[in-house]
Amino acid sequence: MLTHCQDDNRIYPDFAEHSAPKLLFVCKTEGEESAIPRVMHKHDDRLEIMFIARGSGDYVIGGKNYPAQEGDILIFNSGVVHDERPHSSRDSVIYSCGLSGLRISGLQDNHLQPREYRALVKSGSHFSSVHGLFETLCSQCFRQNNHYGVITHHAMNALLILVRNLCEEQQAKNDERTLSLGEQIKDFIDENYATPITLDAITQKLRINRFYLIHVFKQFSGYPPKQYIIRRRVGEAQSLLLNTDLGVSEIAARVGYDSVNNFHRVFKMIVGIPPSQYKVRWMDGMKLSK
Repeated sequence: MLTHCQDDNRIYPDFAEHSAPKLLFVCKTEGEESAIPRVMHKHDDRLEIMFIARGSGDYVIGGKNYPAQEGDILIFNSGVVHDERPHSSRDSVIYSCGLSGLRISGLQDNHLQPREYRALVKSGSHFSSVHGLFETLCSQCFRQNNHYGVITHHAMNALLILVRNLCEEQQAKNDERTLSLGEQIKDFIDENYATPITLDAITQKLRINRFYLIHVFKQFSGYPPKQYIIRRRVGEAQSLLLNTDLGVSEIAARVGYDSVNNFHRVFKMIVGIPPSQYKVRWMDGMKLSK
């Protein structure tokens, strides 16, 4: 069947003038390799997009729990705390990419959509298109054939626009949204997780009793407050391991642990491997575009 297409000569009309998003990395993980958890952390310098081609997982983004399955797209806006728990499966295939320099009119830098929107989007009938674009990005970046930079640039922009369109179609902003108690608890923990924070400190700050605090926050985030604090600390430790040359003992102190041995124990309990091995394992599975 022949279908005529009307050329749209507007170049990415939602992008701010003179802005040019840059692809920082693309990653494809398969099988049980994809099941290494990436505990609570955030990226202040980039947007990340994840696509579950096969498999499933549980993700907490901005304090909200999102069970994800095949065909789902997850959007990690810059500065938003998130927690990644892909389920272990031999058949799992998960793609992700990171971008900087994204400026969309009316949004913060490196934001694909407003933070009020759901961070999980269904690819639906666009599954093949999203999958194909990620495969193009991976194959071009990994092989680096002639002019691969041009191809990845256009594939990246096509992916951005396609996912943004899906966001607009599938998600509606709630203009009357107010800051819930669960979000207030989350914000307090995010600001103080590296200190000797206690449940009593939270209850005093928000003037609620201990039982209600635990109940509300577990319902809001999927985690009890103490578990959220632990995962937030370990997630920040993962970021420091990947992005700095700091030693394990200094990282432990920065995220709130006085005892390095206790930090090792908690990190291995959450991530499955000790911090000394984590950076090597993660970087071996990550392919950076240049």
